[in-house]
Amino acid sequence: MDLKSGYWQIEVDERDREKTAFITPDGLYQFKVMPFGLCNAPATFEKMMDSLLKGMKWKHCLCYLDDVIVYAATFEEHLRRLRMVLQCIRSDGLTLNHEKCFFGQSRLKLLGHLVDKDGIHPDTGKVEAIEEFPTPKSISQVRSFLGICSYYRRFVHKFADIARPLHELLKQDVKFEWKDGHQLAFARLKSLLTKDSVLGFFIPGDKTLIHTDASGYGIGAVLVQIQCGLGNPSHMLITDHHSLCWLADLKDSSGRLARWALRLQEYDVHIVFKSGRRHQDADCLSRNPLPKIEEETSEDITFLNTITNFKEEQSILKSLHDAPTAGHLGFAKKYDRIRQKFFWPGLYRSVRRYVSHCRECQRRKSPPQRPPGLLRPILPAEIPFAKIGIDLLGRFPLTTQGNRWIIVCTDYLTRFTVTKALPSGEAVEIAKFLVEDVILKHGSPREIISDRGRSFLSNLVKEVNNLFMTYHLLITAYHPQTNGLTERLNKTLTDMLVMYVDVDQKNWDNILPFVTFAYNSAKHETTGFSSFFLVHGRDVDTPLDAILPFIPDESAYDYVQNLMTKAEEARQLAKIHLTKAQDKDKSRYDERHRTVSYKEGDLVWIFTPILKVGLSEKLLKRYFGPYRVTKMLSDVTYEVEPCDSMRSKRRLTDVVHVLRMKPYNDPDLQLENTTRDDSPTQPIADSDQRTFDQVYLGPVTRNRSKQNQRVAVSRKEGEMSQSG
Repeated sequence: MDLKSGYWQIEVDERDREKTAFITPDGLYQFKVMPFGLCNAPATFEKMMDSLLKGMKWKHCLCYLDDVIVYAATFEEHLRRLRMVLQCIRSDGLTLNHEKCFFGQSRLKLLGHLVDKDGIHPDTGKVEAIEEFPTPKSISQVRSFLGICSYYRRFVHKFADIARPLHELLKQDVKFEWKDGHQLAFARLKSLLTKDSVLGFFIPGDKTLIHTDASGYGIGAVLVQIQCGLGNPSHMLITDHHSLCWLADLKDSSGRLARWALRLQEYDVHIVFKSGRRHQDADCLSRNPLPKIEEETSEDITFLNTITNFKEEQSILKSLHDAPTAGHLGFAKKYDRIRQKFFWPGLYRSVRRYVSHCRECQRRKSPPQRPPGLLRPILPAEIPFAKIGIDLLGRFPLTTQGNRWIIVCTDYLTRFTVTKALPSGEAVEIAKFLVEDVILKHGSPREIISDRGRSFLSNLVKEVNNLFMTYHLLITAYHPQTNGLTERLNKTLTDMLVMYVDVDQKNWDNILPFVTFAYNSAKHETTGFSSFFLVHGRDVDTPLDAILPFIPDESAYDYVQNLMTKAEEARQLAKIHLTKAQDKDKSRYDERHRTVSYKEGDLVWIFTPILKVGLSEKLLKRYFGPYRVTKMLSDVTYEVEPCDSMRSKRRLTDVVHVLRMKPYNDPDLQLENTTRDDSPTQPIADSDQRTFDQVYLGPVTRNRSKQNQRVAVSRKEGEMSQSG
């Protein structure tokens, strides 16, 4: 008996109906009854049937979802049991599909089998995998066929004599030629193996074996029971997938492994490994190239041509990605467009590889993910002006005193700033500023941080640093964030200058000392003190302080000592505040970035936005390469050198930040020919014939387990519209 629309006879609770909602062009709908497709629908339905037939299941009847079978030894007993089951179904308000109900049957087709009083017979419709095994066209196919036949040779009388012609083909130095004798042996073996043999009824107490295997072509399984009457409840699953053996005993598993382990625990089964050579039955079924697929698709008008030549695949990828009408779009859009008209095994991988290795896409597009490189804060020094950052700000309008530039110097501990207007940004002006305005007034710094400007790289500045034993740290090009403190100060000073300059903007150099004084005397949000106080140990005097004269209430010596103590305590406290602020900034920065590392020898693209006169920055190809990584200087900086093709255009070595780098995918490997070199090729079929030709490349063996048949089809839109 079969329930009519079984799932729809179970009502969904009103509170949960919204969970089944789906949208259509006509509006939003929800199910009142249980629909197909819900993950818990089968379990819910089976639970309902078990509750309905409670007390009768396994005694008078059996059920599997909406299929119910009532069995008995006599016809009278069958009627009595049938009445009991029907009364239960009626009491629950369920209805049956009379077209699928059969009563008083002595032979019944059930779940792919024919069951009668003698036992279980195979359903002829379910043995097509063996009956339709194609005529072998290679030694590998002969070996596969003999493998499955040999496994069941005890069911075939004189198996060795019948299969002898086929074994002759497997001998060395024998050329493969399929003759009448081979065809006769092949047909006779198939006939004997697929005849109506009887299987005994399943006995729960006897040992059960399940042989499973999967390959690139399909899956195969064989169920065997050793009915010896010993009552051994053990069930075994035999497979050539060795990883399943330890999955059941895996400890501390998570994710997908944990879910599969829990799924296997539902069954009382012991998993046993058997190598592929000893696993012929299921292994052969899983690797049998079923011709039915080709037969069915040959009648489908939505399929047109077979692409068997790698050049055809290459032409499709080029025309749908490189052409102006294709637009060099990303993988998702390109894959969706190609799969609407074409298909071949490995299509997803082929499109992804082609797009990711495209030279033009790599030179222009940035990686669609979080920027690489975590933040590495520059720690403050122990004393003022031990570590400073300098930068050149400009060009500004020419003043009456002939100045165009501003040199900015800031201390990394106190944030104290020294500025000066310069007529030019030459090395002489930079060196003079360092000596007269920084070193002679605040002491020789131990470390100077600057960008790679031409003036900072000059020999004169190097000589000054060597003279005062100062280490000059040059930040990486096109990454001003390394000297971020000075860069942020430049913006602050510029904003302050804007408030006081004249309309013609020629007095900014006169205002510069005043805005610098205002910045140094203001309390810094990060340190909690003014820069002036952290350097001099006292607050700055203003014209307002002259009105209220200062009268110390202690001796001059004590006043100086207290002043020094307060200054030192303030500096230590400022350093603590700076460290906390840097930790907070690093945490926030790292959330939006990712860790990336390269090894020596890796090839990379380098972001180099070189803008020529007359060109638009938005239309630049911003990446150049390939470059080879020669040394890892830190977690985020690398030394690179151009490859041979780039040596004449670039200097030999360069230091770059990881933010400017991205992996180089060789465009020469953009197309991957996975077709066997020795595979035959056939011309594409005529579009009017709508045929589906195949090029058989032989079965997938252990040595070619990842190779698939290069069978691809294209859909003809015109014929699809006609069929609709």
